[in-house]
Amino acid sequence: MPDVPHAGEKRRACTNCSRSKAKCVWSSAADDSEPHVCQRCSSNGLECSRSEPQAKRKRGKATHAKILERKLDDIVLLLNRERDLSAQNSQASDSQPSPLVGLASHSQGEEDPHLSFYTPPTIIDPGAEAITIIPGYQVTLQEAELIFQLYTSDFVPQFPFVPLPNDNAYDFYRSKPLLFKTVLWTCMPPSRDLSVAFERWFRQHIAYRVVVLLEKNLEILQALLVYFAWNDILYYARSSDTSLMQLARGLAEDLGLTKRPGIPVSPSGSIYEDAAFLREDIQVRNQHTNAGRRAVLGLFHVSSVLSGLLGRSSWLVFTRYFDDCCEKLATSQECSTDLLLVKLIGVRKVALRVDDTFREQSELANDQPFGGLHALAIATVEKELDSFMDSLPAPLRSNYLLREQSAAIRVRLFEPAIHVQGSTRPQIPHLRSRMMWQCLTSIQELLNAFLALPVKAYASLTFISILHLALAIIKACGLLCMKDRDWDLETARASLSLADTLQILSERFDTATRIDAAGCASLVNRQPLLSSYAENYRAIRRWFLSKVGPAGNTSTMPTMMDPVFAGGVGVPEGFEFWQQLSELTYGALPNT
Repeated sequence: MPDVPHAGEKRRACTNCSRSKAKCVWSSAADDSEPHVCQRCSSNGLECSRSEPQAKRKRGKATHAKILERKLDDIVLLLNRERDLSAQNSQASDSQPSPLVGLASHSQGEEDPHLSFYTPPTIIDPGAEAITIIPGYQVTLQEAELIFQLYTSDFVPQFPFVPLPNDNAYDFYRSKPLLFKTVLWTCMPPSRDLSVAFERWFRQHIAYRVVVLLEKNLEILQALLVYFAWNDILYYARSSDTSLMQLARGLAEDLGLTKRPGIPVSPSGSIYEDAAFLREDIQVRNQHTNAGRRAVLGLFHVSSVLSGLLGRSSWLVFTRYFDDCCEKLATSQECSTDLLLVKLIGVRKVALRVDDTFREQSELANDQPFGGLHALAIATVEKELDSFMDSLPAPLRSNYLLREQSAAIRVRLFEPAIHVQGSTRPQIPHLRSRMMWQCLTSIQELLNAFLALPVKAYASLTFISILHLALAIIKACGLLCMKDRDWDLETARASLSLADTLQILSERFDTATRIDAAGCASLVNRQPLLSSYAENYRAIRRWFLSKVGPAGNTSTMPTMMDPVFAGGVGVPEGFEFWQQLSELTYGALPNT
């Protein structure tokens, strides 16, 4: 029988009442007959027993506060460790003199596991010996001054969208450290291992600042443009640019560079601005600088080229505000290359007409190319391009970039005629032959424009120029290896000797790798890239000669990765790019 509960202690129900879910009423303490039996058990003659009370579990101290404290301690410890590491790196760089081109010795395979991809720029002494770009890659301020002069004289004329301010290297590093490092890597790339390390650091640094820290900075967009412009074409062939390109586009929109500054006169498709209009509380958009205008136009230029040549489905849409940006730059002309920039945007607008004419053409039902609307569109675009080139100022008519862009647009305009077969042949007599011949003539113009360049300019060429050259080679191979009733193959081969052109290109790129630093300093460290291009052109030449040998046995439409080529000629690294480009045409016109 259970013990008597103490005074003031709440009685617990007996076992029988608890099992029956009944109310347990204990007898009064004055009842001497059955003082420890409940009334229900007493009336029913049941044995009444009360379960022993169990000690309650006391709630301990909340642990989430301890977890947060532990995380904060870990963060503080990590920050202190990175600060100590950066201090050690700066001390090491101050104690070691930099080599001739500013590259410190770096053993292969060694990487610092604690390398921080984001270290805020430290205030350096103007008399410091070297600035660390990444561990193992250093330049002195004197070397940086020479590199920036090289960038302004050789690189900006090839891509006039990111000119540098007139600051000295020390002030430039303090104001824009990321752009400072990107320009140095572009003009004086280090060894292969260090280049890979820099590219990895660059991606992590950009992602951390934009995605994690939510920074919206024009310097980041400018650094991305420099990184895009002078990268290898294989970087784009492998679609390695997709994430950074999307990030750059979003950054330009977040900075408001794609919209007209000031107070918008009407809502621009944003429900936020619609609501602000209703409240009469619309915010004034920030005014744009010429540097911002150049940056957003440069992003449009790069993305439109990738869309037109590599079939990218996402690009920065041209808006009427971009015309205003061009007008302001042409009026102010803060930089000597601003007028060239405006004309490059103008020729890209013509290229958009070509894209719109042939985009997704194969998805149209009963499409008849070169008849009716297509023939009219091609003639209109050709006339617009001729008018644009004739309106150029005299100093710009011979500019290589504009000549190259114009010839590439013509190639893309006329090349769908190469792929017409069966019922899709035009009804107008000789129209297809005439358009294929115009395509071949445009290819010759593009190749001649490239060969007219001095060899020392090869190192500063952007991926756009190399991509246009690849386009000309691919389409020339198609025309010179095609047997068709509408095509005079012998006349075409007599007009353009592609094998000789490829031989000249490979020799000129080889010569570029041997130019002394006094001739062109940027060639010293860009030799591996130029050598890879030279090897590609030699491999294409061997393949082409195997296709058009003395017997003239050619296929109707060759592919660059032909079994003859892959069997013994030798495929250089990344050569799948040529196969990819050979398959990218506007019209995958119906082959019936």
